[in-house]
Amino acid sequence: MFLPNRHGLWFRLIFMVLAAGLFLGGYLWGNQQQRRHAQPPTIGGILLRPPGAIPGFRLQDPAGRVFDQRSLAAGWTLLTFGDLAHARGQLAVARLIDLYNRVADQPDLHRALRLVLVTEGPPGALARDYAALSPALFILGGEGNEAGRLREALGAGATGAPPLFVVAPGGALIALFTEDADRARTALDLAALHDHLDSLLPEAP
Repeated sequence: MFLPNRHGLWFRLIFMVLAAGLFLGGYLWGNQQQRRHAQPPTIGGILLRPPGAIPGFRLQDPAGRVFDQRSLAAGWTLLTFGDLAHARGQLAVARLIDLYNRVADQPDLHRALRLVLVTEGPPGALARDYAALSPALFILGGEGNEAGRLREALGAGATGAPPLFVVAPGGALIALFTEDADRARTALDLAALHDHLDSLLPEAP
């Protein structure tokens, strides 16, 4: 009568665990590399290659809370400029909220998406009223010419219709859409940008 070789059993178990770990690690690495080297999506807006950098800024919401680069880097952001006292600014808010509602079928993007309208000067009572339209909406302003400096740095221009800027998590400016871009197509493009983010950002050194 022979006793079972316990050392052989443990060896086989350890070998199986190591093999499974190597397989899983290789799969995850290969999947990451595949996504990293995938082709970026084709969108109806302008895809920025490489992504742009957002200059330093310091704005405030109607409650006086600071919104800066760290705030911007915390999630996905749609950012534009407008004056709520004029129709164009009001339409900009409506466009932001409409796009937000159109990506409701993309729960990860919808949950992470913030809508930002930057106005001239400190945001007042009108900004507070508009900010109440959606928990994702931020109406921001700043002292002096802070909003104007940000607008100029992003190339939005002092006159004319500013584009809609798409900022990815981490604060990279990855795309922009003109005022007349089709909203249904823009919503699909936002979902594509979200799904292909790895292919849009530069590889880490």
